[in-house]
Amino acid sequence: MVAARFSVLVLAAALLLHSSNAGGADASSVDAIRGLDPNLAARYKPNAAGNFVCLDGSQEIPFALVNDDYCDCADGSDEPGTSACNNGVFYCANKGHVAARIPAAKVNDGVCDYECCDGSDEYSIECPNRCGEVGRRAHEEAERRTRTAMRGSSRRRELVREARGLRQAKQDELESKQRSLARAETEFAAAEERKNVLEARESAQVQAREGRRAALRDAHLPDLVAYRRVLGLELHRLRAHRDALVLLLRSVREGHNPEFNDAAVARLVAEYALFAESAPHVEAAALEHADEGSKARAEREARMDRDDAASDDSAFDACRTAVDLRVAERTTLADDIDVLGRMLVALRDDYNQNYHDLAVKAAVVGYAEFELDRARDLASISAQADEVGADGLSQRVADATAAIDAEETAPYEAAAIEEQGGEEDNDSSGDFAKELADARSAFWALQSEKNTLANDVSSLRELLYDRDLGPDDMYLPAMDQCVSLDAGEYTYEICLLDRATQISNKDNSRQNLGSFTGFDGADYAVQKYQNGAKCWNGPERSLTALFECGEETRILSIVEPEKCEYVAKMAGPFACAVLEEGGAESSDLLGDDEQKAVGEQPPIINRVEHDEL
Repeated sequence: MVAARFSVLVLAAALLLHSSNAGGADASSVDAIRGLDPNLAARYKPNAAGNFVCLDGSQEIPFALVNDDYCDCADGSDEPGTSACNNGVFYCANKGHVAARIPAAKVNDGVCDYECCDGSDEYSIECPNRCGEVGRRAHEEAERRTRTAMRGSSRRRELVREARGLRQAKQDELESKQRSLARAETEFAAAEERKNVLEARESAQVQAREGRRAALRDAHLPDLVAYRRVLGLELHRLRAHRDALVLLLRSVREGHNPEFNDAAVARLVAEYALFAESAPHVEAAALEHADEGSKARAEREARMDRDDAASDDSAFDACRTAVDLRVAERTTLADDIDVLGRMLVALRDDYNQNYHDLAVKAAVVGYAEFELDRARDLASISAQADEVGADGLSQRVADATAAIDAEETAPYEAAAIEEQGGEEDNDSSGDFAKELADARSAFWALQSEKNTLANDVSSLRELLYDRDLGPDDMYLPAMDQCVSLDAGEYTYEICLLDRATQISNKDNSRQNLGSFTGFDGADYAVQKYQNGAKCWNGPERSLTALFECGEETRILSIVEPEKCEYVAKMAGPFACAVLEEGGAESSDLLGDDEQKAVGEQPPIINRVEHDEL
């Protein structure tokens, strides 16, 4: 142990000698203690007992043990020039540049550290003194930062001046819109009152008109019911006629002898097949009642009449709809009967009677019987219609319908209403309709104008009195200014104090990264954008914008340190210091240690490296 400690003392002496030779000073000088911060030199002198007192005052040791490469003091203060103490600090003088302090672990580790550009941290290897070059580059960087700070500060002053003008302009705009809003509210109230008066008049006339229409409906309902019943009787016969023709034609199609190769029969079969395909419900209805006798048919038709009366005859409009449907069905039935009858007439006239095709002959005979039955039915229908005066009923129904419809579209009646000032409005009905339309149009136009002005006033008040726009309103001129960065797969767009968006460069799809929610910190250099689109299986997207001083506003980089949480490094004048008008010396922008080195070489300023996606 004694031998080891003796060896350490020898090494310490060598270190002191090396420091003395390297520093060119005697052993009593500060340079004689390697790695010592000059600010602490007064405390690195032997006391009356010739000992060194640890800087934390915890103990004292022989002065010869300072820098002996063995850690004696708990605070590591006895080893400023070696790596013996984990908590030690080595001072690099870096003459020609800026002094630096590095952890003791880096001392004599075989690496020429950039922070100690003079190479003083290494004594086992030779490190060149690079402080001249480093200082030159630091000087250039300091000048660049100074210029950036000066231009950014100048731009910030411009923003403040613009903000003053903008605030005054916005204030003037607010006052103007408030006056316009008061005027619009007054005019809107008058227009609303006028519209209500005219609509009350219109409502009274509508009620009177509806009363007249109701009276007409009640007066003409019996005629309409009687006419519907006449149509119902006629439809029963026409449906039976069509069913009979369908069954005759179907019997030919199903039962004819195709071996006879009769052209008339082939034509009929083809024509009926087309008809049946286009109206399958017709054949289905005929087949449903094919085996129905006359008594059963009569009973079914009577049930239909009772059902129709229950649903259609209680109100004029329901009965009118039923009449319209029956008139349309009558036309359809007549057309179908005409088409089907012509098919059988052509068969009767053109088929080869030499062929004994029983189905065809039966159809021809059946059609002859059909014609006789149809003639009797039509005569009966005509007699019944004459009995109830169907033609007169039809005309009265038509007249009643026209009268009721005319009431619906009749012009407004001229009527007197009290106007402001006691005057009477004796306009014609046409003038009243126009007046009402104009009143409604004016009401809606003034309502829209009033709402727009109210929204504008609210937005301006919020902007001028509620929004935090930074010191001296510096963000006011930049409101909604948008900047973007193409990061390869995506383009990122940030609209200041508004929103942040991610845009795909493949399909131009957009993702909301958040809306502006406020600043984070007292220096207004951090903006928060939150409540963006929700990530799949993740949080809502958000973005934090970190500003550094710059003349122009731009995005430097975007990173995503956490899922769907983005951080944008940005430059802009908002993060620049406020300098006096006319400029400032570069030293005003530097720290204490940096200022001390300006006389020799300006300091190096650590640049912020920008992560790229």
